[in-house]
Amino acid sequence: MTLQLATASRLAQLTPSLNKLAANALLLGKEICAVSERKGEKHNEEIGEQTAAQHSLVFYLQAVVDGLAEHQFDKAASPTQQLQLQQRLAQLAAQARTLAMAMEFTFLLNTERNLLAIGYNVSDNQLDHSCYDLLASEARLASLFAIAKGDISSKHWFRLGRSTTPVADGVALLSWSGSMFEYLMPALVMSAPANSLLEQSNRLIVRQHIRYARQLQVPWGISESAFNARDVALNYQYSNFGVPGLGLKRGLAQNVVIAPYATALAAMVNAPAAHDNFNTLQQLGMLGSYGFYEALDYTRTRRPEQSGPVLIASVMAHHQGMTLIALANTLHQGVMRSRFHREPMIKACELLLQERPPARAAHVVPQAEELSTANNAIKNEPLTERHLDPAAGGTPQSHILSNGRYSVMLTATGGGYSHWCGLAISRWREDSSCDPWGSYILLRDRASGARWSPTLQPLDLQQSTAAKQQFSAVFSEDDCRVLAANKQI
Repeated sequence: MTLQLATASRLAQLTPSLNKLAANALLLGKEICAVSERKGEKHNEEIGEQTAAQHSLVFYLQAVVDGLAEHQFDKAASPTQQLQLQQRLAQLAAQARTLAMAMEFTFLLNTERNLLAIGYNVSDNQLDHSCYDLLASEARLASLFAIAKGDISSKHWFRLGRSTTPVADGVALLSWSGSMFEYLMPALVMSAPANSLLEQSNRLIVRQHIRYARQLQVPWGISESAFNARDVALNYQYSNFGVPGLGLKRGLAQNVVIAPYATALAAMVNAPAAHDNFNTLQQLGMLGSYGFYEALDYTRTRRPEQSGPVLIASVMAHHQGMTLIALANTLHQGVMRSRFHREPMIKACELLLQERPPARAAHVVPQAEELSTANNAIKNEPLTERHLDPAAGGTPQSHILSNGRYSVMLTATGGGYSHWCGLAISRWREDSSCDPWGSYILLRDRASGARWSPTLQPLDLQQSTAAKQQFSAVFSEDDCRVLAANKQI
C-alpha cells in the first residue's frame, strides 16, 4: 500500500478551501455541543460520553483551523519576516548542535572493558560497575554518536555483545529484556541497511512480538512502560517488559503489559500490522484526547478478579514523542533518519551499520520456563516455592543458587557450601544422616549466657535453647529463606 502525500505547492492551492471547510466544521461542532449540553440536563452517562467526544472533535477542528491560519500567515509573510524566521530557526539548530557536541562520552567510558557505563555514582565518585554491553540496546545510538564525535574508538562498537537467539524465521540479536524499545528506538534516527544484522533483527523481533501476543490472545507490542502499581503518592510505577526468548532477563513471562508506543515503533518495520493493532487498541478504549494511553496491564496478579486488563490512564511525553517521530518516518519514508545521516560525521560511520548476520553465531537458548507462553503467562502464577520443616526427619532437603560462576548449596537445617568457578570457598562433607557441615552464624545473650542460631544447625537440641526455637525454611527459584523464632526474637 502506497501513501500519496500532497506536495507543498498542491497544499498551498488547497489551503483556502481546507480553511473554509475546517471553519464551517468548527462552527457546526460548536452548535452540536451546545445542543447536547442542553439535552444533557438528565445527566445521562451515555449523553455525557457523547458530549465529551464532541468537545474533543471541536478541539481538534480548532487545531486544524489554527494550523491552516499559521500556514497562510507564513505564506503571506514579507521577505523581512521570512528572513527573521530563517535566522531564528538557524539559531535553534546551532544551539542544538552545540548541546550535542558538548556531550563528553569519554567521561562514561569504562577503559578496561571499552564499554559505556550506565551512569556515574556521585556519592561514591565513580562510574557504575554495570555497562551497556549489548548491540541490541537503545544505547547503541549513543555508541554510534560517540564514535562519530571522536570521543571513543570504533573498537568500542565491536565490544558490544552479538549473541543471537533462535526465532521462528531465523535468528535475532539478544537484548536484555526483549522489549520493542531496545530494538527499535535507535531506528527513529539511525538507519539499519537492508539485510544487515540490525535490520534482520528488527524485522524478526516484530514478528516474534506479534506471534507471542497471538498465543496469549492479546494485542501485541510489549515494551518498558508504566504498569498497574502505584507508590504512596499514587504515581504509576515504571519497569521494563518484553517477550520471553528475546531477552536475557529472567521472569519476562510473568508480566504482560501492552504499550501502544511499541506499535508505533514497529510501524517503521511493518506498517500494515501496526495499523491493525492500533485499531484493536482503539476498540479496547486506549485512545484518549491526547493520543493513546500509556499501557494495558494484562498481568493477573495486578488486576481485579474476573476482570479484563487494567488501563494505565496516563500519558508520557517521551512515549508520545517517539510515537510522533516513528509515524513521521513511516509516512515520509524515514525523513528523520535521512536528516540524521546527512551529517558528515554520521556518514563517516555508516560502515559500522553494514554488518551482515554471521554465518555461525553463538546462540543463547532461553530457559524452558521462559518459553512457556500459553495462558500461564496471563495467569502469572507465583514462583515455585517449597516450605520445609528443618526438624523433620529423612534425607536433608537441599537447594542450589547460582549465577554461573558463584554457586551456593543450602539445606533446610542451615548446612551447605559455596563455590566460585569450581573452587571451594567453604568446607563441606556429604552426610545424609546428620547434615552437620556448613558455615553458621551463632548468637549469644550476654546477660543470661543463652545461645542460639537462626538455623537448626549447628547447635545440639539437647544442650542448648535450640529445642525451644521454631524453625522454618522457604526455597524459591531466586532465593532461600531460613526463619527462626526464639521467645520474643
